[in-house]
Amino acid sequence: MCSRRLSAAILAVLALTPAPVAAVTIAPEAAAEILRKSDVASLAPESLRARLRITPLDEKAGPMEIEVWRSGDAKSLVRFLGPKEKGKYLLRLDAVVWFLAPGARNPLKLSAARRLRGSASLDDVLGIRYGRDYVIERAEETVEAGEPLVTLDLAARSADAPYPRVRYVVRRATQRPIRAEHLLPSGKTSSIMEFVEWEEGARPVARRLVITDRLRSGLRTEVTLLEMEERKIPDGLFELRNPTERRRLEGE
Repeated sequence: MCSRRLSAAILAVLALTPAPVAAVTIAPEAAAEILRKSDVASLAPESLRARLRITPLDEKAGPMEIEVWRSGDAKSLVRFLGPKEKGKYLLRLDAVVWFLAPGARNPLKLSAARRLRGSASLDDVLGIRYGRDYVIERAEETVEAGEPLVTLDLAARSADAPYPRVRYVVRRATQRPIRAEHLLPSGKTSSIMEFVEWEEGARPVARRLVITDRLRSGLRTEVTLLEMEERKIPDGLFELRNPTERRRLEGE
């Protein structure tokens, strides 16, 4: 008798448990439009200046602040704002990154995957252009915690892309991403970027990100946008050998 009552109770619980929602495949044209509308870096102003704070959440190292100058897709300059880092820059020209320091005889070539602080890499901070550098292999409409989402499985167009594969998850109602899972060729997750807070307005501008390094004991780092302005950038800031324009920044 007890076993019958137990079986009836289990069946009742199962009847109340909602069945998992099957993923629905999205047509390629619709998926491409979703990626276009949700690709934060590609929708940023063509030329801009921004100030960011990078804060490790699981380390004793304190936050660092940087200033980013960008002109188009090919030119970016990162200025370190700490008092001990005066005059130090990272200059990105196309896919090549240079470290510039006062008194150094020659620029030092670096990888864009280099960490700036905690788990935040230069690629993460400058913004990854998923629509430009990746192709959509699969797109599905899913439900997570009762909320409709779109999951885009992306593959890099070339070996120069920051990550070989990405799982890009977008909130269906707002067309804004909630996270980007960066994957190794094996399919293992190397890092996760969560889009936590947004600026008000029609343009999708992420105010706060949290980046989790899944290969380094879950190290988490917060990136906060302190200010951003669209403005024309002098070409001299991006001169590799001539620091004249950059020295003017130090005098501001």
